[in-house]
Amino acid sequence: MFPLSLACSAEASSARSPSRLNPAAYATSTRRPLDRAVISKDLTVSVVVPTFNRREPLRRLLNSLERQHQRGARFETVVVIDGSDDGTEAVLTSLRPSYPLRAIFGPRRGAAAARNVGIAAAMGEVLLFLDDDVVSEDGLFERHLAIHAEDPLAAVTGKMAAPTGHAQPAWLDWEATMLERNYARVVAGRGGPGWWLFYTANASVRREQVIGAGGFDERFERVEDNELAYRLAARGLHFYFLPDAVVRHEPDRTFEAWLHVASVSGKNRVLLEERIGLAGASNIREDWRRRHRLTRALATLCVGHTNRTRFVVGALGRVIRGRLAPRKPRLLLCSAVYNVLYWNGVAKAMGLGSELWHRFVQNEPGLIAAEGPNAAKS
Repeated sequence: MFPLSLACSAEASSARSPSRLNPAAYATSTRRPLDRAVISKDLTVSVVVPTFNRREPLRRLLNSLERQHQRGARFETVVVIDGSDDGTEAVLTSLRPSYPLRAIFGPRRGAAAARNVGIAAAMGEVLLFLDDDVVSEDGLFERHLAIHAEDPLAAVTGKMAAPTGHAQPAWLDWEATMLERNYARVVAGRGGPGWWLFYTANASVRREQVIGAGGFDERFERVEDNELAYRLAARGLHFYFLPDAVVRHEPDRTFEAWLHVASVSGKNRVLLEERIGLAGASNIREDWRRRHRLTRALATLCVGHTNRTRFVVGALGRVIRGRLAPRKPRLLLCSAVYNVLYWNGVAKAMGLGSELWHRFVQNEPGLIAAEGPNAAKS
């Protein structure tokens, strides 16, 4: 048994010949037999897990990793405790896994900062990022490593599957449904597995590439994985989506926490576009116009109006949390509520009130320069 320990950082890198793999082919693949000759190459793996106050979900994850180790996967796990005060430390010290497990304790700084700490401490050539509320399924390591063994410039995203055996609250059901739609678009060939699909709940990349890109941007509370992936793409990395490299996502997010995620995601969307130099305001407008017209109408009604937003979210939230409405209407209401808060977050980050937001989405000439994304910095 390996005792729980702290670790200092050590760098490991690997140089291999350029890949002839086709990333798009993996996005559309079904479950493939594993090529043991490929995955037996001497790649070392570090699992990096940031955690905050998820003692029991973390225990489930670490136990699932034990099963993978017993089945032959070889890896170390670095858990970064990001200011937890729920007894996570006691859970970690009680475990006796057969794989090397190291824990790093620190103050609350956010998932991006916690992952950077884990990256610095990791000793593996390949980093496998997992969230603390997932459970690994068989073949996870082998399928990630099969790509990295052939392509040293790979950035691999596996699938997050919804939990089985019990119903989720409507807002978590909605999240899982939206994620499945994203996966389905990639598998159907309606958009390649690019940086926008790189989710660190289940993603892997060479450590040297992450360090070379500068690690995670710690200003982000959300979408920090997409922002890093954009920089990895700029370094020439190839993106893969593996629908058969699966973790089971078992979130415990409350309705209130989900509302917070919606608002913060909108704010961080603006920060993302400022940070990586996308098309800025024009790109946000395009996203807005792709939304359903009823969703846009409700968001327009609420953006910039605090009391109105509170009333709408409260009224729809009671239906969402209730048991009377069928599943489909509740999912539609989740979309409505999420979009109201998301676009409120976008408008606030851009420094736009209700009137300016209406003018902005109508694409009035001259408004971008005066009230565009950079206005939030002044």
